[in-house]
Amino acid sequence: MQLGKISNKQFIEFNKTFSLMLLSKLSIVQAMDILMIKTKHDGLKEVLKKCLKDVKSGLSLSKSFAKYPDIFSEIYLANVRVGEETGQLDIVISEYTEYIEGIENLKRKIIQALRYPVLVLFVSFAVISFMVFYLIPTFQTLFISSKLELPAITLMIMSFSLFVKDNLVIISLLITILVFTIFNTKKISFLNSAYEKFLVNAPFISNIYIKNLIARFSLSLSFLLKSKVTLLEALKISRNISGNSLFRKEIDLLIKKISRGESFSAIVKNSKFFDVTFSQLLIAGEESAQMEKVFSLISNYYQKDFDFYLDNLTSLLEPILILFIGLIVAIILVAMYLPIFEIANNFGV
Repeated sequence: MQLGKISNKQFIEFNKTFSLMLLSKLSIVQAMDILMIKTKHDGLKEVLKKCLKDVKSGLSLSKSFAKYPDIFSEIYLANVRVGEETGQLDIVISEYTEYIEGIENLKRKIIQALRYPVLVLFVSFAVISFMVFYLIPTFQTLFISSKLELPAITLMIMSFSLFVKDNLVIISLLITILVFTIFNTKKISFLNSAYEKFLVNAPFISNIYIKNLIARFSLSLSFLLKSKVTLLEALKISRNISGNSLFRKEIDLLIKKISRGESFSAIVKNSKFFDVTFSQLLIAGEESAQMEKVFSLISNYYQKDFDFYLDNLTSLLEPILILFIGLIVAIILVAMYLPIFEIANNFGV
């Protein structure tokens, strides 16, 4: 069955409505009946119809939802199971909605931070394209007719413009391939591996990237532990929060060592992903037996740190981009106007 893509926004709205109905003391069957009518997503509507039939026949909601992993994630299913076992499904779904909104908030901040630099690059590309395809050729015609000896910088800019025009098809094809490759990096194994290593090791970028990873990972652990999921089970589920295979391998190693009886705080001291602050806060959580609260504090701490570094990065990028593009435009204009001044001098203007 083709489910169609369900956006995070749609899934959040679904869970908000679901939790509200359960908190209003409607039964699961009654709530799903209403949700099935209310949802506008055909794929989700069909899934709810099948799940409702399962629940009416005696199957648990978590087992029914588990048939559709494309919609209901492992972390979601784990919490639904806990909610069913404790009789607090309404509270669990409500808390899950808050959790997923926190994750979406982190993603939204990254997108907002990148919006301005991307806009600057797009406008700059349009301006430079206008100069290369219209302005420079116009000046070139004038220079040829004047038979002036042109400065080296002018000849270089004109040669570049001519090269781009003569090879426009090949250049366009290369740009298309590059854009396609960037958007499909995760599907190309060796590129994805190189990209993940770059994110983890690149100066400054790695700092921001890892803080985002830890914030999301800790938020997931806090949520799961609060729902009475065991630490090992919470780690197994939370490892999938990250799309980075290097981080997942680190968590797999962590799980093995904790299974052998080693303490969480002792293991992370030698990790490249977890810093001293993380391990010290973890020690406090282990000593107080309040790990879910400590992971919530860790998540808030790294999220604020992530926001700070991301703001600094965008503040740094904006003037650098404007300066770089301004410099390119200035070089082109100077290269074009130097011969104009020479022509004016020759005519005594």
